[in-house]
Amino acid sequence: MSVQRIVNKVYDNETLYKHNLSEVLCIDEFTALKKEMAFNICNGKNGKTLDVVLGRRIEDLIKYFSYYMKEIREKVKYVVMDMYKPYLELIKKMFKNALIVIDMFHIVQLINKSLNRTRIKVMKSDKENYRKLKRYWKLLLKPRFELESSYWRKYTCFKNLMTEVDVVNDILNKNEELKETYNLYQSILYALQRKDYLLFKKVIN
Repeated sequence: MSVQRIVNKVYDNETLYKHNLSEVLCIDEFTALKKEMAFNICNGKNGKTLDVVLGRRIEDLIKYFSYYMKEIREKVKYVVMDMYKPYLELIKKMFKNALIVIDMFHIVQLINKSLNRTRIKVMKSDKENYRKLKRYWKLLLKPRFELESSYWRKYTCFKNLMTEVDVVNDILNKNEELKETYNLYQSILYALQRKDYLLFKKVIN
């Protein structure tokens, strides 16, 4: 079984079960057997899996982490996770000294969804530009600095030769809300890709 071999390969056998935790934990969920969710716990320092808990019900996870001594749980300094609210409550309850770190992947995923929601809302109310908004959504999600600005070609829905930058600008200039959402999206994305915490904080504020 390939999946089992991979799990065995990354499983941290050096960690004493229920007697030790890394100062940095990474938690996430994935679809396990028969589409049931599983809760994955990793050592944030070396990326090794510490344990996998079948299911993600908070009551069960509280019970699971209760098997670790309080002193062990209090040594955890950071927990890296997504923005699932029940997990936030779980960490605050079981790891009172840990700082919660939202990982970059889930922040990018969140702002992608946010921009897409605005695009779809605008698209449904704008019959004239409906096809443009539907067809070129990937260009709107693309980092601004990666858009092609010197290669002109024919794009469906446009009469003239255009670059990717031209297409995006044309779409954005049709709706102010979409334009403002796009600019904020790009600012957050820029700060994240450069790991510029001060810029990220400034943009969020």
